[in-house]
Amino acid sequence: MLRKCRVKCIIKLVQKRIFLAISNIEKWGEQMSEQKQHNVREIGRRGFTLIELLVTISIMATLMSMLLPSLNRAREAGQRVVCQSNMRQLSLAWYMYAYDNSDRLCSADTLWNNPGYNWVADGEVIAGNNIGGTEDAIENGVLWWPYAGRSTDLFKCKTDGSELLRSYAISRTMNGKLCNCGDDNINPFRSLNEITRPAEKMVITDASSQGLWIEGSFSPVVDIEAESPVWYVRVNPDPVISRIITARHGEGCNISLADLHCEYWKYSDRRTVKLADWQEMFPAEASPGNVDLKRMVRLLRGIGQ
Repeated sequence: MLRKCRVKCIIKLVQKRIFLAISNIEKWGEQMSEQKQHNVREIGRRGFTLIELLVTISIMATLMSMLLPSLNRAREAGQRVVCQSNMRQLSLAWYMYAYDNSDRLCSADTLWNNPGYNWVADGEVIAGNNIGGTEDAIENGVLWWPYAGRSTDLFKCKTDGSELLRSYAISRTMNGKLCNCGDDNINPFRSLNEITRPAEKMVITDASSQGLWIEGSFSPVVDIEAESPVWYVRVNPDPVISRIITARHGEGCNISLADLHCEYWKYSDRRTVKLADWQEMFPAEASPGNVDLKRMVRLLRGIGQ
């Protein structure tokens, strides 16, 4: 009996101590909760310190500096895709015109159509020409309707920040000039069935001008049949203002080819980029060993070349 009483007393004592411990823990928890709420109220009343604000701004600035280049590249990639879409639709218009006209290609030149079959009709660069560089010049071209769907938007690249209404030119190889007045020695194709290796022959390309419009067909090379062809280099003002290459798509340009595919051409030689940026360079400086020049010559080769 004595042992049983001792055991019961011990059990009761342990229970009391456990109960006291639990009560103490609950009180401690309530005190901590009240302290946290007090701290939150204190922070809410005092707001951010100047140092905290500066740290936050610096973190945001760092994140923006990391994200902006990626956003700019994404925007440029999107604009490049839109440009390629324009070229693809213009290339289809170019092809459909030939299909409807016994395979005869429209002219790559930009003279007036009275009559004529130029793809656009800006006319000559002369005083009193009020049509060149206007919507009338595009609408008077043979591709405007029904082939290009009466849309001037197709003729303008989104990346082209100039005031020109047209951002593209057709290669001189595709039924360009009737004479060799540009000294490029290109022997142009006049019809679809004359085009050989169409996947290697350029039709439409990004072009530029410091004048009111892009004049003539596109040929930025002097004498493609020479042993060592050279870039056409704009050192002094020249009326042939569409022969300078462009690099408005991330140091490269878009081109379409005669098999109707489009591609982005990123230049490999820094000298090519400088030419595209209208920097003055001499042929002997810009041309030797330039891999971009070699490819341009291949793109411009015509009949028998």
